[in-house]
Amino acid sequence: MTAEPLSRDSVVFLLVDHQTGVFERVVKVPPRDQVEANVVRLARAAAILDLPVIFTTSEEDGPNGALLPALEEALPAAYASRIDRRGVIDSLADPAVAEAVAATGRRQLITAGIGTEVCGVAPALHARRDGYQVVFVADACGSATAIGHDISLRRMEQAGVTLTTTASVSAELAGDYPRHSQIMRGG
Repeated sequence: MTAEPLSRDSVVFLLVDHQTGVFERVVKVPPRDQVEANVVRLARAAAILDLPVIFTTSEEDGPNGALLPALEEALPAAYASRIDRRGVIDSLADPAVAEAVAATGRRQLITAGIGTEVCGVAPALHARRDGYQVVFVADACGSATAIGHDISLRRMEQAGVTLTTTASVSAELAGDYPRHSQIMRGG
């Protein structure tokens, strides 16, 4: 599959396990504050550009905790309809998540998940096998170790997943500097 330019008519965001407890325990690389700021920027891009977002969590009532409060502020409806997978690692193996993504009718999946090597890799590879054009936002996810993050990114890239950054996604989807600046800086 050839990677087409991202299109506001074709993209859907799948943001996996950006939860308070997971951030505290897992995200060391890239730095936690950068990862958190970038996932909020992705949510802001979806809100400003009116793009579909599926938030999914794992065991919110346990140590993984709630989805980041800033994500609720950015996308209250998506936050309210988030899907708790109850421990399923590959979010696309959960029928509710797979159905939510499919229901959008969109075939460009922009995704990020923490930890990168667990809840980031699995759905990215799954979506790729299912024929989606998958774009993985490498700076909106994190791992406990640099090697875990790096090897996971390499594995996805070798499987045909496009690796990118938050700023690149924002610029490509916004299409103009004023919206890109609003996404990246807020306000």
